[in-house]
Amino acid sequence: MAKKALDELLTDRPDISLEEVEILSSPLRALKDGIKLFPALKSGEEQISGIFLSKKKIKAFLEKVDNS
Repeated sequence: MAKKALDELLTDRPDISLEEVEILSSPLRALKDGIKLFPALKSGEEQISGIFLSKKKIKAFLEKVDNS
């Protein structure tokens, strides 16, 4: 669900590049990045994660990191 919402939001934001990390094949990467709950979004030191990331929460996160 978060992936679908993120894809929809990114259609209006060509300035944002997305890197998807598959945790089953890269568990050390998730650990290194401090990701403990999935799905998760991270930009610099800012991070959002949760079992349910709504489109509204994802949009607020993108706006927050855009203004940082």
